[in-house]
Amino acid sequence: MGSNQEEQILHSLSQLGPDADLLDDTGVARPRAALLERHLPEGEKQPHSIGQGPYFYVGGTNGASIISSYCRGKGWQRVQDSRREDCKLKWCELKCRDNYYRFREGEQLLYQIPNNKLLTTKIGLLSALREYSRVVNKIHKTAPCAQAKVLKMEEFFPETYRLDIRDEREAFFTLFDENQIWICKPTASNQGKGIFLLRNQEEVAALQVKTQSIEDDPIYRKMPFRAPQARVVQRYIQNPLLLDGKKFDVRSYLLVACAVPYMVFFGHGYARLTLTLYDPHSSDLSGHLTNQFMQKKSPLYVLLKEETVWSMDRLNRHINNKFRKTKGLPRDWVFTAFTKQMQQIMAHCFQAVKSKLHCKLGYFDLIGCDFLIDENFKVWLLEMNSNPALHTNCEVLKEVIPGVVMETLDLAIETFQKSLRNQKMLPLRSQRRFVLLHNGETDLWPRFGGSRSALRPPLPPPRPACEADCSAPPPLSAADGPGARRPALPRSPGGAHGRPPSAQRRPRPPGPGPDGAQSREPAAEGPRAGAGEPARESPPGLGEEEREERKNAGHRGS
Repeated sequence: MGSNQEEQILHSLSQLGPDADLLDDTGVARPRAALLERHLPEGEKQPHSIGQGPYFYVGGTNGASIISSYCRGKGWQRVQDSRREDCKLKWCELKCRDNYYRFREGEQLLYQIPNNKLLTTKIGLLSALREYSRVVNKIHKTAPCAQAKVLKMEEFFPETYRLDIRDEREAFFTLFDENQIWICKPTASNQGKGIFLLRNQEEVAALQVKTQSIEDDPIYRKMPFRAPQARVVQRYIQNPLLLDGKKFDVRSYLLVACAVPYMVFFGHGYARLTLTLYDPHSSDLSGHLTNQFMQKKSPLYVLLKEETVWSMDRLNRHINNKFRKTKGLPRDWVFTAFTKQMQQIMAHCFQAVKSKLHCKLGYFDLIGCDFLIDENFKVWLLEMNSNPALHTNCEVLKEVIPGVVMETLDLAIETFQKSLRNQKMLPLRSQRRFVLLHNGETDLWPRFGGSRSALRPPLPPPRPACEADCSAPPPLSAADGPGARRPALPRSPGGAHGRPPSAQRRPRPPGPGPDGAQSREPAAEGPRAGAGEPARESPPGLGEEEREERKNAGHRGS
């Protein structure tokens, strides 16, 4: 409905007194607000507020319609104020320090782990994999037989150098050979922004001069984050497997459904293809980068967009038909060997950062993982993306994305409820297509309200069989859903609510912001259901990563 029509209706209503009721088409007197709503299209009508919540907030447009439809299907009401603290769910496209300072652990769900940049930036992932490799190698020096079971970084991650570290930068400039193409990427950008290829000595020399001039700039030396240098160079995979002559990669999903304890899953996505035939010598980046943002720049996109996204079933059929016999592949290689390799790589990456991620009960995250297959059917991890694109602008995405989002929310809610009730996680009634990679119930984990290194308490008896047969996750109740207060636990002889003596009167650690800074708010003792809330310090200014995300204003990995 156009704004002119709405203005005409409002003008007509304004001619009457403020308390006047109006007659509708049936002759029944109704308030002016009700009559105005009847003239609005369905999409513009606002849900009536009936009683108290539950409320949810969606920030941004990425997947907003799918998330809103899911939540409204549960009877939840959407709010537009991100500062509200009574939301059961906050799904925010951009990480904002306020959301983490206002987060109520054990009472609500919040999308995106605050320091997921350990995985989802190029430098973060590179640093995590390097450090994990060093630790694993050191551990396995005493047990060589176990080392074969651990992936080696160089087996799945292309050779990469950081430009913000002088020694690495100089090492790259020294080893560069014109027989090999390299790709230069900003650490925290997306949609192909800021990416370029390095093919010859002239291009590398220009990059060398630029980085040196920036480093010598006295203004740059005073910069705390050194953003201009936040880049990596990575060895370009020049022999990718092609689909009818076109380059492609595969988007899959790493889901952290629960952070206390960790419940981590793998999910299939789809294949992304370029519009043009692959030419390693072409300077057109749309032939090298498969994401939709790059493909949309082509005038052919409107006509051929359905060919830029394949389902995993179609990819599997194509490889069965074209390559199974010639390459000696097992039948359904995509759903057997390839899937297993993706799962192993994802699990390896998660293990590399598990001890460093900020974990609170209610945090959950969906990360887009991009894999490339070369002509020898070797699998490479290219990158991981926070806030992966959830648009549905072609038929394959309409089939894939809603299911990914809804199962993500189902698993986040069910694992949240079970953690609150201290129930055994498995089986998960809401688990359909996602595959479990890591069950953290036996880990040392940061128990809600307790010690950071406490073991998970003994599990209660298994649920009755009739309850286990239910196909849907249990509905959120006022007592145990996100946004609800936890019921008081029976007091132990020592006076604490079911805590061991070592954990009694232990203050809750301050929550970290998205950049890892610790909040300096006073720690609250005892259960959170007290009469008042502790005072919160005003959050500091946006960090470099937040400014970068706002500047991009796009969806990662689109």
